[in-house]
Amino acid sequence: MNLLKNDTILCTKKRLFLLFMLNLSDWVCTLALISTGFFEEANPLMRSVVSNPVLGFAVKIFVPLIFILLAVSKLSNADKKQILTSNNIALFGVSVYTLLNLYHVICFAILHTIYL
Repeated sequence: MNLLKNDTILCTKKRLFLLFMLNLSDWVCTLALISTGFFEEANPLMRSVVSNPVLGFAVKIFVPLIFILLAVSKLSNADKKQILTSNNIALFGVSVYTLLNLYHVICFAILHTIYL
């Protein structure tokens, strides 16, 4: 039972790390695409964030990092249900950010065809 808990905690930590990296990739790709002048931020809540580097760093890097570190610190004391829930939430986040990053790849491909 304890081995299963430790495996699930490790899996959750890996997913949270991947989620953070995908979030970072999303931010960098968004800034790169916006800088071309052909794209704009689709999320109305994030439009003011991407135009302000300090706010962007706080919202896309600092705050998520704090939340992830807090979640990781709480995992060792969590029960099995809490760990599985955290794991599933992290998996959902990874799925969403994977799709967003795939969208960025498509946008870069479109951009490439514009410059050909």
